[in-house]
Amino acid sequence: MAVYSLSKKYTHTILLLAALFSCSHARAAAPKYSNEFLSVGVGARALGMGGAASAVAAADACAAYWNPALLPALQPARSAALMHAEYFAGVAKYDFGAFACRVDSSTVAAATFIRFGVDDILQTTDLIDKDGNFSYDRLSYFSTADYAFAFSLAKRVRIANRALDVGANAKIVYRNVGKFAAAYGFGVDVGAHYRLGAWSFGVMLRDITTTVNVWTYNAGALEIPPYVMPSGDTVTNSVPADRTEVTLPTATLAAAYSVRFGKDFSMLAEVGLDVTTDGQRNVLVSTGWLNVDPRLGVEGSYKNMVHLRAGLNNAQRISDFDNKKRFTVQPNMGIGISFMGFALDYALTNIGSVGVASYSNIFSISYGF
Repeated sequence: MAVYSLSKKYTHTILLLAALFSCSHARAAAPKYSNEFLSVGVGARALGMGGAASAVAAADACAAYWNPALLPALQPARSAALMHAEYFAGVAKYDFGAFACRVDSSTVAAATFIRFGVDDILQTTDLIDKDGNFSYDRLSYFSTADYAFAFSLAKRVRIANRALDVGANAKIVYRNVGKFAAAYGFGVDVGAHYRLGAWSFGVMLRDITTTVNVWTYNAGALEIPPYVMPSGDTVTNSVPADRTEVTLPTATLAAAYSVRFGKDFSMLAEVGLDVTTDGQRNVLVSTGWLNVDPRLGVEGSYKNMVHLRAGLNNAQRISDFDNKKRFTVQPNMGIGISFMGFALDYALTNIGSVGVASYSNIFSISYGF
């Protein structure tokens, strides 16, 4: 019995060390930015608040993205949400759709679809045939797009007479680059939500299992025939040796406070912290092993029908051409109207404040029934 206990003790230690080694190896091998289209955000309400929506989200299907544990607050029993946005002067298109349904008094299920793609990319590899004939009729177009399908389940449980909401997302990722390459991936998110008076607290852990994309390449489509280069030069599109892409876990910690002013006016403020450990990033708190990116959002409402919103996120330190450092932050603003179960939201997000892109106009609509 003593031998068995000793063996079991060391077995647990070995398994723990193996798990830590696997995590450190994955962290070293994983790219810093993977499946970034899943970090853009959904819903004009949340985006107008700078993405601060993991502690208190709108009681609609968008909650499944920000924190599935917010779904038990769904009102009424069913909700459908749609969003369309265009980035970089319409070059990239971002679409989102979700449906949530109450299963019973404490359980809610939801399904989510996301697509981020660039369409009508000109393909010129067939511009010249093997006889050296040049023709624009041989031009074609292809798309590169990222897709995500997620199923969410959330439940309200009671611990010591206190209500705690928990939820999880199981997601499938499909990434496609025309006929040249494609990848499939699978991952899991989990979240928790706790309310204490006027305070709300949320925790969202994304990709807790790590999300692994496995790529396949069409070597024939990537090959460029020698006759395409009349000068005799050769161009080779090599197929990467590593066919896996790993998305490491990230965490969002959020707290929100809501207050009412009389019968008609209310205000909500939320702060969130995105925590990553995949290497140094250009965020407000940046180290070699830990990064913290804050979000701040506020919303003022009148009779729960008209909503004004503002938010700050994407704080960075940027080097100018003269190598001087300056601090930048992305401002966001939005407005929303809710009536008879419908919610129409608009957000103006200034991604141009930290890059070369212009302002983005985002619209979303949801309906509860």
